[in-house]
Amino acid sequence: MRVVYEFPRIPALKEVIIAVTNNGKDIECEVSGPNAEQIAPTIMAYFSSFNKIPPLVIHEGRNWYSLYWPPVPSEAHARFVEGFWRTWFFGQPTPNVVTLAITERCQCRCFHCSANVGSTLDPPQLTVEEVAKIIQESVELGVANVIFTGGEPLLHENIIECIGTVPFDKAICQVFTNGIALDLKRAASLKSAGVSSVKVSLDSPEPEGHDRLRGRKGTFSCVERAVKCALDAGLLVGLSTYAGNEFVTKEYLRRIAEVAAKWGVHEVTVFDAIATGRLMGSQGICLTPHNRQLLLEQGREVNREYGVSPRVITQSWTNSDGKFAKYIGCLAGTSQFHVTATGEFTPCDFTPLTFGNTLMTPVQALWQKLIAHPAYREHCQACRMQSPAFREQYVDAIPIGATLPYPVEFLHSEEIAALT
Repeated sequence: MRVVYEFPRIPALKEVIIAVTNNGKDIECEVSGPNAEQIAPTIMAYFSSFNKIPPLVIHEGRNWYSLYWPPVPSEAHARFVEGFWRTWFFGQPTPNVVTLAITERCQCRCFHCSANVGSTLDPPQLTVEEVAKIIQESVELGVANVIFTGGEPLLHENIIECIGTVPFDKAICQVFTNGIALDLKRAASLKSAGVSSVKVSLDSPEPEGHDRLRGRKGTFSCVERAVKCALDAGLLVGLSTYAGNEFVTKEYLRRIAEVAAKWGVHEVTVFDAIATGRLMGSQGICLTPHNRQLLLEQGREVNREYGVSPRVITQSWTNSDGKFAKYIGCLAGTSQFHVTATGEFTPCDFTPLTFGNTLMTPVQALWQKLIAHPAYREHCQACRMQSPAFREQYVDAIPIGATLPYPVEFLHSEEIAALT
């Protein structure tokens, strides 16, 4: 497969053309255009680096190195690369990912829910037209991966229509789900609509433990069924879990990897337990420095053991100072943003701060507001929501009982007024 990569939004590369080919095993590229001889070594080094990493899976003629990245080669990956280069080499932060909570409806009452959904009798959700507006503006900004979340996105009665608003020549689409509603019919409809992968939540390798943390019996068996149905429908499948200190000391990652391998899962994502949502104020849930290091080692050990699939990605790694991880770190304001089921624009789905509403203000204007804010002006290697200094200034300052996410401009408004 051969795809031509162009970068119209990078003046220095505007007339450069890169032909990227997947020859069935390796990724090859040819560079042409003005100054090709000067820039070709850098570009070719980037693409040849993929040949040092076995693809997670070769699916429909393209190499997938993570379910979060568009496959190589593809038009969506060309936009992903353009955004990466704009951010890191040209000083123009460009988001690659939007997580979009299309509904707050959910069948579970998860212990760790960052959205604290299910707390109202009439949970909000976005209309298809609202979703279309947000996605169109997000993709115009540079997004190459649209992730549907919730709540439970499969409970949105028009989710297929929502997915249909994604321009698949420019972006891939993922769905995060608890798996309860993911039967074979629904999996097939997601595949037909254009979804590339689903990430199914698994909180514990023990059925009773997962059910307890989800607040609903039988959810572990639903996850197993959902994975099978998604794979049978031709979807790529990942498991999503989160790590607190007990998760590390009991070595749950190894056991979840065993489950993932048994089920045929492609990727396992391990997020950190964060004091937000239902855990707001529960800083003790966060990983200790010692356990964070242990989890990092456990992730490396599992990847060495399984080689390619399942591949484990831990937040402990993405927030580390590793060779490539330094380009990831805290995603908020660098490569990602989140939109709630009421349209609020937040730095990520863990941060209870809003920079405005996407239904009233263009996404591009809100992104510019975010990256100009003192807390997000510079890239942060570690998760801001786990930083005591950040929390003291921007989270602890939120008035008790305030509706979340809280408008960032209301913080310290009295002090700001006094200064002016």
